[in-house]
Amino acid sequence: MRVPSLLSSRTLSFLSTSVLLAACGGLSDPGIPETNRYGAINIAASGVSPTSARADATVIFFEAITIAVPNSSLQQSDNCVFSTVDTLPQITRGQNRAGETVSLTAGSTTLQLAYSDTLKRYATVAGQPFSYNTGDMAQIGIPGNATVFPAQNISVKLAEPILPQPIAVPAAGAPMQVRWNGTNDNSAAIILALRYADPTSSTYANRQVYCEVKDDGSFDIPANGITSFLISPSHLRSLTITRWRTNEVMPDSKTVLHIVTSVDSTVAIP
Repeated sequence: MRVPSLLSSRTLSFLSTSVLLAACGGLSDPGIPETNRYGAINIAASGVSPTSARADATVIFFEAITIAVPNSSLQQSDNCVFSTVDTLPQITRGQNRAGETVSLTAGSTTLQLAYSDTLKRYATVAGQPFSYNTGDMAQIGIPGNATVFPAQNISVKLAEPILPQPIAVPAAGAPMQVRWNGTNDNSAAIILALRYADPTSSTYANRQVYCEVKDDGSFDIPANGITSFLISPSHLRSLTITRWRTNEVMPDSKTVLHIVTSVDSTVAIP
């Protein structure tokens, strides 16, 4: 799973690589006024050790009258919903160019992200992720284009690797206990996506229990939310835990630059 950055439509998706906005509400910053220039930075990682991760980055610029801006610090109350699983291929595309290259520094690594005329975005080279360690910050430098987007810098603390504990399938009528290495940092939040097949004749995991929770290391998925999961074929059951963190700046009254960092781990379900 990948958690969202800013987007105006499915074709402008860092957000569309996740079900975050589609499945749940209440994560957006209500203080963002109507604007028309947006920059969205997505740093999506996978853990390679308890203290390090590898990540790819994309940066897009686009125009819209107003959109919802995801904010991890607002996701500090635990709740779950049912939703379908979006299996459509997702491609992140932008609209505008804001300079020749975008600089990205993560820990001791500095990269220059080139612009793609085809996808109208800046991105790390496919198949060449960068590495970072727990506690590292990412700093992004936007060179700017006077007619599209102003020069601007933004930073975010990179999402720490998720270390889930083994999951036990509960008996009917009992909740499912999920435990992980919580940060207890209210700038971070967790998404739990418990996927399964419903009906049992489905050939793929088409449904999920989607939970937005605090990053405190402990959450019990309610018993009434896992009834269908318990009868799903075991090979179609999975749990993905995603940690995400956001930041945003407003260079002027009509411009928003937003960054999101995420890292996920899929847990085997017996």
